[in-house]
Amino acid sequence: MSLATVQKILNITPIPEADAIETASILGWQVVIKKGEYKVGDLCVYIQIDTVVPETEYFDFLRERKYRVRTIKLRKQISQGLIVPLPEGKFNEGDDVTEIIGVKKYEKPDNNPERFEKPRMPKVWYKKWFYIFKYNFLYKVFPSLQRKQRSKFPSHLVGVTDEERIQNMPQVLTQYAGKLFVVSYKLDGSSITIIHSKVFGKSKFRICSRRFELHDKKNDWHRVFVDTDFKYEILKLVQHFATDDIIVQGEAVGKFNGNHHNLPNEQIRLFNIYVKGKRLNQKEFIETCLKMNIPHCPKYKEVVLNHTMEDILKESEIKDLLNPNTEVEGLVWRCVEDNMSFKVINNKYLLQEK
Repeated sequence: MSLATVQKILNITPIPEADAIETASILGWQVVIKKGEYKVGDLCVYIQIDTVVPETEYFDFLRERKYRVRTIKLRKQISQGLIVPLPEGKFNEGDDVTEIIGVKKYEKPDNNPERFEKPRMPKVWYKKWFYIFKYNFLYKVFPSLQRKQRSKFPSHLVGVTDEERIQNMPQVLTQYAGKLFVVSYKLDGSSITIIHSKVFGKSKFRICSRRFELHDKKNDWHRVFVDTDFKYEILKLVQHFATDDIIVQGEAVGKFNGNHHNLPNEQIRLFNIYVKGKRLNQKEFIETCLKMNIPHCPKYKEVVLNHTMEDILKESEIKDLLNPNTEVEGLVWRCVEDNMSFKVINNKYLLQEK
């Protein structure tokens, strides 16, 4: 995903009772800027929300926010993202300058350390000598023997779960106008991917977070998978589709990631099922889950896309289905015809997020 791109300012509108600031339109976003700093048609760098900018003097105004770009409200105007000048060089509209600017995607902290942590040295003398041989010699000479805690996400098997926001693809509202979409609630949790295969006739389950395949079982994703007995849900699919090649993706929701939905127990709710490498159509996905009683992200409704940007953002400003006392994180729209999808995050949720 391009976190910082060269974009054109499409429109500039005044903010009532504001002398020093105004609103610039970039793609489908509204961003508050200093008055007179840019004009319509100017090229600039647009930095998305939920990113982290480098800790430099230029971005020092974000120090208190730990350099994270978030949704804010200024003079009753929602502002999402940052507009900064182009770096030196020649650039065209749409160019990705993420690495040049040094922007990174904001990631929720997790409990899975990036590096292997050695256990404590045992006290028994012969175990101590084996420990020294193992960690001070064997693993240094043959690093491939060291057990990995995690590795790169297996993107050659299935895509990383990261729907694009509608504001980054406003052309979809015109290109897909009149087409039928299935709209589902977006749950606030941690992405989990489970890959099923068989090795020597026995089921094997590979557990992944959004960015990594997790080999060490001492993490929240493995724990939720085990505590919910979710392997039996996948085995239902293995039997139903008569294949061992099943991959599911969903949200792990519950106390370990804030429990936005106020659930008594942690859960896994699916939003994707892949059979032999092919993702089920969203209608078939929901029908399969309902028929087999498999937990999934709940359906909101089916609707024909005929929305302006303002309409579709307003559509997502609803209460959460699992916890009606709070705002829903957002909605995911998937076209029945070709499975094209995008997410619409609830701005009220973003503004209340701590």
